[in-house]
Amino acid sequence: MTNSRWQSLSLGKLRVRELSQASYQQGDYTGWFEKLYAEAQGDLNAIPWADRDVSHWLADWIETSQFNLQDRRVLVVGCGLGDDAKYLAQLGAKVTAFDLSQTAIDWCHQRFPNSQVNYQAVDLFTAPANWKLSFDLVIEIYTIQALPANIRPNAIDCIGNFVAPNGKLLVVCRGRNPEDPAGELPPFALTQSELNKFTDRGLQQISFEDFIDTLESGSPRRFRIVYQR
Repeated sequence: MTNSRWQSLSLGKLRVRELSQASYQQGDYTGWFEKLYAEAQGDLNAIPWADRDVSHWLADWIETSQFNLQDRRVLVVGCGLGDDAKYLAQLGAKVTAFDLSQTAIDWCHQRFPNSQVNYQAVDLFTAPANWKLSFDLVIEIYTIQALPANIRPNAIDCIGNFVAPNGKLLVVCRGRNPEDPAGELPPFALTQSELNKFTDRGLQQISFEDFIDTLESGSPRRFRIVYQR
C-alpha cells in the first residue's frame, strides 16, 4: 500500500467516526453512510472499506466450499461499491445487490456499466416484501458491524428473512468475547451469541470460524459463519 493510500484510508476512517458520531447524537443510526459516499465525490480512497476487489473471505469461501453459483439467486447486503456482487455474477449467479446509499449505487453503475447485477438503493429495514425467503445465498459482510447495538437485532431479523428454504447465509464480521469492549463507534466487534440470533429466524449454523485477519491493518479478529435454512 502506498503512503498516500494509507493516509487517505486513515482520514477516511476518521471521517467515518466523525459522521457516525454526529448522526448518533441526532438519533439517526444510518444516515451517515450516504453522507460519506456523497462527500467522497468519486474518490475510492475516501471509503475505508472499498477494497477495489472481491472480499478475500468471500472468494475463499466460494472456492473452498465449491458452492455452485450457476443460476442461483444471490443477495448482497450493503453492497457498497459493488465488487463482491460483480464477482458473484461473473460466476453465473443471478445477483441482486443493495445499499442504503443512492450515491453508492450510482457509483456501482458507473464502475460496472455492463454488469448483469441488479444494483438497488434499498433500506435494509424496509426491503421489498417479495425478497422474503427468496435467495439461495445471502452475503452479509461488514454491514451488521457498522450498526449500533440497539438496531442490530432488527438487522439480523431482516437479513435472516431473505434466506430461501435450503438457502445459505454467509456472515463475515469483526469478533470479540462477551467480556471484551465492542467500541463506541463503528466498526463494532460482535459476539458469537449476538450472531446466533440468526437461528431465531429458522436458520441453523453449519460452520463457525474464529481467526485473526492478517490481511488487514491492525490484524482484527474475525468471525466467518455459515447458516442454512
